Amino acid sequence: MGIDAIITIVVMLGFFVVSIGGLIAVDYALALAMTTLLVFGVLSPAEAFGGFANPALFVIVSFYVVSAALKESGALTVWVQRALGRGTGIKRSTMRMMLPVAAISGIVSNTPVVAMFIPQLQEWARRCRIPASKLLMPLSFASILGGMCTMIGTSTNILLSGLMEQAQVGESLNLFAPAIVGLPLVVLGVVYFVTLGHRLLPSREDFANTLVEAEKYAVAMRVEEGGPLVGKSIAEAGLRQLQYSFLSEMRSGDRLMPAVAPREILNAGDVLIFVGQPESVSELRQIRGLSPAEDQVAKLDVPHNNRALIEAVISPCSFLVGKTVKESRFRTTYGGAIISVSRGGERLNQKNGSIELRAGDTLLLEAARGFVPRHRYSRDFLLLSRLDGATIPNLSKAPIALGLLLAFVVAVVSGVVSLSGGALLLAGGMIASGCLSAESAQRSIDMRVVLAIGASLSLGVAVYKTGLAAMAANGLMALGGSDPLVNLFLLYLATVIVTETITNNAAAVLMFPIALSIASALGVDAMPFVMTVLFGASASFSTPIGYQTNLMVQGPGGYSFADYLRVGLPLTLLVGAAVVGLVPLVWAF
Repeated sequence: MGIDAIITIVVMLGFFVVSIGGLIAVDYALALAMTTLLVFGVLSPAEAFGGFANPALFVIVSFYVVSAALKESGALTVWVQRALGRGTGIKRSTMRMMLPVAAISGIVSNTPVVAMFIPQLQEWARRCRIPASKLLMPLSFASILGGMCTMIGTSTNILLSGLMEQAQVGESLNLFAPAIVGLPLVVLGVVYFVTLGHRLLPSREDFANTLVEAEKYAVAMRVEEGGPLVGKSIAEAGLRQLQYSFLSEMRSGDRLMPAVAPREILNAGDVLIFVGQPESVSELRQIRGLSPAEDQVAKLDVPHNNRALIEAVISPCSFLVGKTVKESRFRTTYGGAIISVSRGGERLNQKNGSIELRAGDTLLLEAARGFVPRHRYSRDFLLLSRLDGATIPNLSKAPIALGLLLAFVVAVVSGVVSLSGGALLLAGGMIASGCLSAESAQRSIDMRVVLAIGASLSLGVAVYKTGLAAMAANGLMALGGSDPLVNLFLLYLATVIVTETITNNAAAVLMFPIALSIASALGVDAMPFVMTVLFGASASFSTPIGYQTNLMVQGPGGYSFADYLRVGLPLTLLVGAAVVGLVPLVWAF
């Protein structure tokens, strides 16, 4: 064993210690490990920084932009709501949730998919009288399984696709190549939760119910003429099952109904008053057939993809004090529209335009994203705060976003463009078409993930260059002998263990050269071993730290580490058996 191999082992052990112990975040630990290997000469500068030039990294960055565009345009929201339906009972609800999540996660990065589903699923669970803890872990696992079905479903698959091209392993895989094994895994996951998994899940109160109630606002929406809600009842329109707001009153012609019956029929021009949190604005804008009742919003001369929701507190010396909303001419003076006014944390029960503003009132505004820095030092406001978590979806862009995504899939599958070229064109198309602003595109990219992936690629180079990959392969083969199937299963287990202790991307990079070394030593084709790493690196079900979506649902579901181990370990073994059994049938040794 050479000195470079010893240095690499020490660096790797140090990386495992600090990352598993939580002393340093995984991305920073990877960057530190890369830097150490560079300083000690194990890696040349080209080898250390070569990972940041990997085409797979640009595909991952592009899909951050694409996912943000789909979220901002609300392209998937209506379809998601229809897919969830009104399922009752844990078994049926689990199935209705997991299947659409898996389907979407095959095309869209699973992290934003889970982020989009969590609030909708919490409300859906309350409506169906099911503890959210029975559904949120299956949500994460369904997104992981669905992501295994395509080469772009997870960053791990994209990363391995780039490594395979560089190593010239096997034939170029098409976009849906992993689906031959991935789809049976999705079915296996659904069957597991319907039969056994739901019994192992804890039954805990929805974490969202324990939060302090936010500022209450009244938001007025008008039923569009000729829209899909005309002629429907309140219940049929789904206006009684909203998460962030509830229907407080309804104005239909000369009638004012302070208590709206579920069977009340909606007519064109009816004005509905919803009371709730700031997020209700985003929620209500995603309902087809409703539009803002405030004329000032429609008159706002700001591009839709450059708008933001803002909370503003009126100062005692503001010229707004003593004026009604209508008299203030707020849009002309400040370039923003007042959506609602809250006083003392409660909404005001009167028409928006007739509210006389007072010092301390909190305004919910729709304005340009630059509103806060432009008016931060204005004497008219005590406090300005942009609500970054509450986006304003532009449903008019939804068909464009979905059309661009479909064109990308067709172009890549047919071989017209490469995966990396198509991804960059898709991201650029989302920005050029207005589905996403350039500012939002920049903010959507998680640079810490980019750092982690680029740095982990350099570790993979060091593992292969110093001969450690061959040593690890020999170690596994000492247990598995010359039987390719046994070695395949051992490789899967090793990959899962590394995934559960650090991250899926790092596991894929570290195990890839080991997979190549095992195949070379056995004298068989490398594809089944590489594909086993592809599935094993994403099979993070037993800990909350192995996959980002597991961490995302841990808080809302109130899960403990033991919950993941109890529910995820049987699924890990079932998926492992299926992968080892199916992969050699598709990609022969």
